Amino acid sequence: MISNSYLKPLGFFSLMVSIILYVSCKEETVILPLEDYSLSSTVSPENTGYISVITGPYYEGTTIVLEAIPIENYNFKHWESDTINWTTDSSALMNPTAFIINFNTKVTAVFEYEDLDNDGINDDVDNCLKTPANEAVDTLGCSISATIGDFREGGIVIWVDDTGQHGLVCDLNDYPAIWGCNGTEILGADSLSVGYGMQNTRDILVTCQTSGIAAGIANNLIVQEYSDWYLPSKEELKYIWSNSFVISERSIALGGKRLDAYYWTSSEYDADHAWCWDLKFGADDHIYAKETPARVRSVRTF
Repeated sequence: MISNSYLKPLGFFSLMVSIILYVSCKEETVILPLEDYSLSSTVSPENTGYISVITGPYYEGTTIVLEAIPIENYNFKHWESDTINWTTDSSALMNPTAFIINFNTKVTAVFEYEDLDNDGINDDVDNCLKTPANEAVDTLGCSISATIGDFREGGIVIWVDDTGQHGLVCDLNDYPAIWGCNGTEILGADSLSVGYGMQNTRDILVTCQTSGIAAGIANNLIVQEYSDWYLPSKEELKYIWSNSFVISERSIALGGKRLDAYYWTSSEYDADHAWCWDLKFGADDHIYAKETPARVRSVRTF
């Protein structure tokens, strides 16, 4: 018979072997480290804003929040990325926006020039910055019906006929000149009415060959390939005078000059005088000696 004192060590040994076998057969769980990813950001067009974001790297599965901040006169348009899986189509339009990073990612914030009159044409290419609400516009942002102050066909609209499709525009700039041919009466250059400035200009140039006179400067003007400019008649220039604030504002905005002088018309008064308009002191029409220096603001029809 085997004594109990001998069996007790065997029992303890068997227990230890069983524990070791159990532990060695148990499935091991391995925890892998999370991937690190980079995030790069750009804006389009260049120098139109920036993106507020913390630079990486980022752990896989991290939620990233981006905010696009435009510079003055620009607005956020949308996000672009080849690697981000936007959760909904509207995510690309949201600002700020959020996404989960699972790849090395590049994201672009797209900005566009503001559109203050909400006509669908950005103001950097909009020739008519104050189009009335709900007006149909052309590709240049101008109402299909012309409005005083619009920029059309080389100049600023100063008058529109009843159809809304035709009228007069004036140049953005003006130039110093005398009327010329003092002491000479110009046959046919005495019309005051709208629609006669071109003929007045032609009549002046037939008789008066002096270089640099007001009619010659207007006749020789070329703006945006338009070469049919002329010196306005008395009543045509009155439209510039009566809309001088709007015209000055638009001229300056488009890189031109403020109306701030006496301006020649093509309407002769007599052999020594011609009509002009005072846009310097806000008065009205005057008779000026032809040899007196004044300014030329040319017009054309559209």
